[in-house]
Amino acid sequence: MHTSNEYIYVLIPSLSLLFLAGLLGVCWITQLRQRFLLWLCSAYLLTAASISIRSVLKLEVLYHYVVLVNLLFLAGAWCMSKSFSERRRVVAHPLVALVLCVTTLASLYYFALFEQNTVRRLHAFSIGVALVLLLPVPAALKKGLSKDWLDRALLWSYVSYAVFTMLRPTLVELFGQNGLSDAMQANSTYWLTTLMSILLFGLLFTVLICAVTIRETVTQLRTERDMDALTQILNRRAFHEAAQQRLADQRLYPMAILAGDIDHFKRINDTWGHDRGDEVLQLVSSILKRNVRSQDLVARFGGEEFVLLLTRLDLQGAEQVAQRIRQEISNDKQVLTQRDSLTLSFGITSIANASQLDGALKQADELLYSAKNAGRDRVHVEGRFYPDICFEYTLPADEALASAT
Repeated sequence: MHTSNEYIYVLIPSLSLLFLAGLLGVCWITQLRQRFLLWLCSAYLLTAASISIRSVLKLEVLYHYVVLVNLLFLAGAWCMSKSFSERRRVVAHPLVALVLCVTTLASLYYFALFEQNTVRRLHAFSIGVALVLLLPVPAALKKGLSKDWLDRALLWSYVSYAVFTMLRPTLVELFGQNGLSDAMQANSTYWLTTLMSILLFGLLFTVLICAVTIRETVTQLRTERDMDALTQILNRRAFHEAAQQRLADQRLYPMAILAGDIDHFKRINDTWGHDRGDEVLQLVSSILKRNVRSQDLVARFGGEEFVLLLTRLDLQGAEQVAQRIRQEISNDKQVLTQRDSLTLSFGITSIANASQLDGALKQADELLYSAKNAGRDRVHVEGRFYPDICFEYTLPADEALASAT
């Protein structure tokens, strides 16, 4: 083991990788669904073990452990490749990676025992490690580049590390003071370049990964706060926040508020059970989302009531959207049988500025309930006269008979 101060500092990259591995492990514990964090943590641990053994053993002893050192490094490269594939949701190609690892180890064995060529051994090892790292990259590029700059930075940093790993022996051979002649020494240019590149890229990966993880955690918390858990559309509070932003943009006018309510929803729950009622809510939500645009808003205000904010649309256009939704819902037989049709009533009003939001919601709600009293399964629009009908006349036949008796 080296004891001179000249050699002690080569352990700093290993200790740093262990620290980074611990940091990633903590991140994974807080985000168990992000498995790529665990794979990257494993990559750092295996790489730290490999370079530690390589750094502290004397050269004559190292030859007895060269297979172990290289195997640990290749295993670390595979874990990093797996982490990248998990993050990008692409295939990791484990069988191909296994073939590459076996081929690389066989090449090292050949150049160590038969041809005894250190330069070729270093080139073979670097190429093998780089190819393992690059396995998921073609599939990731095929999926297309993300618009998010953090994701792009992570991708190109990873590719840069893999390419640098492949070219490292060549660069040291061309620009190093002694080339690769002393590459097996713990204080050689090649080994110090290897340690510094591993440490620098490891720090870069960790910073980017932590930034991505923190951002996704915040996004997840915001989503859980803003979205209705059952239907995955906006809740009442989130709708008010998003509506204020839309209403502040004059380019989005004219706008309309649609208040919708599932007809006889209590009867659906009583007849079919609450699980079927939940399926009805999810079906209606999906149909609503399918019939609006990216700048429009869809929200569940509670129970079976939904609210839509339609942008760049007047009352006539909003009525056409409501009629289309109403028709699609009544024609859909995925959840209820042919005998039990699913219908929706709407109230529609226009809105001219953000200060009118509460008043417009109240007016749309009043129009909705006038549609309910007029027989349900219909659309009532602001500015039109609709005669009120006694509520009992709108009940299903069996309920109306029971009410009369």
